[in-house]
Amino acid sequence: MKIIGLLLLILCMGETLFAQKVTTINGYVKHGRTRIVNLYDVVNGEVKVLKSTEADADGKFRFDFSPNASGFYTVGDDRRNYVVYVKGGEEIQIDLLEKQAQLAGKNTRENQALYQWENFINDIRCDAMDNPMCTYREFFPKLMAVVPKIDSVKKAIRSKNKAFDELLKKKIDYDLDYYAMLFILSPRSVHPERDEWPDFYKNVISDEKFTTIDVLKFPLGARMMSMYTSFATIIKAPRQGIEALNNDELKGEMLLFGLKYCKFHSQFDEKMKESGKYLVTEDQQNRAREIAMKLSPSLAGKPAMDFTYPDMNGKEISLSDFKGKVVVVDVWATWCGPCKRELPFLKKLEEEMHGKEVVFIAVSLDEAKDKQKWIDFVMREALKGVQLHASGWSQIAKDYEIKGIPRFMLIDRKGNIVSENAPRPSDPRLKKMIEEELNK
Repeated sequence: MKIIGLLLLILCMGETLFAQKVTTINGYVKHGRTRIVNLYDVVNGEVKVLKSTEADADGKFRFDFSPNASGFYTVGDDRRNYVVYVKGGEEIQIDLLEKQAQLAGKNTRENQALYQWENFINDIRCDAMDNPMCTYREFFPKLMAVVPKIDSVKKAIRSKNKAFDELLKKKIDYDLDYYAMLFILSPRSVHPERDEWPDFYKNVISDEKFTTIDVLKFPLGARMMSMYTSFATIIKAPRQGIEALNNDELKGEMLLFGLKYCKFHSQFDEKMKESGKYLVTEDQQNRAREIAMKLSPSLAGKPAMDFTYPDMNGKEISLSDFKGKVVVVDVWATWCGPCKRELPFLKKLEEEMHGKEVVFIAVSLDEAKDKQKWIDFVMREALKGVQLHASGWSQIAKDYEIKGIPRFMLIDRKGNIVSENAPRPSDPRLKKMIEEELNK
């Protein structure tokens, strides 16, 4: 017992000593976006503000803090923050530019190795994340020039911290996959056909990936999982969506990532019914309960709140005009990238439902000043169904608590709400829900 007590004392002292090691992060803001600089911790694959400070007149900022554990942190603002590796007790000097960060002065071997990679991949990252005008004709050659060099980049990592070196090698693989997938799934002026994708994309989805929870240590970890599961669905991999992940705890984290976007208990309950079994840790289960407590009651089963808006010819049309038919309402806007990505799926769904007692109503939230732009877009894209213009975030957004788009809603023949936040057309569940209502 004395030996056990001594061991516990030593462990506690070790933790205390680590916590007392103050890390300093300082540098200069070299862009004009903001002078407020945040220090972010990485929690379950997402960044969380740990401290904030205001840069001085010269742009200089400084953080002094005692980290709870070694690992990745980020510095910057909500639009863009840059990764650093913290051990405890060191000084990290880093300057924040508009689209990248640069180490300045003396830094740890870990951060020097980290920024060998960050600088190497910066062009790929910027094109994928910050440059919507970049097309596949420019991006694919850059990507395929980088891929053969990855093994050499990994071999050059020698920070003398074996655990960090292995973690950075994993980050390199995850980063490269993420930027490659992000480029494909982002709105572009020109999109490549599937047979124009480089061979690299054939190996992005693999049973050997996402097998451990290491990805949760990365600032973009949750987004990496989300992108991976979306990509698996887009390419119709053998296992799609959350099932593409190869670790149950990661599946639980992906479920929690999605639960945060639920607005009503009905959505929460549906997701929990499908994947709740993957909340395998007590912490995950507690976080799910916290999310549930904040949700609004579902509107399902209640009478749909009517709305009336003009079509392209100025004719006033109401939701209630279609009582007796199943109605799919699509709330969208021409400036909304995710809305436009759903259009091919929506068109296909409308074709499959042709001749059946179902009506598709698209309500645009484009502002009044952009009405002609909306009309031109509808005509250019040959959009079908009932096209209405709401002139901004008007009554429909207030009645249905719409704070983000696209939003799809399903109304039954009696004018009652089946789902105020239905799956998108790219999700096969929407077609199934429509068919169930038609068969009633």
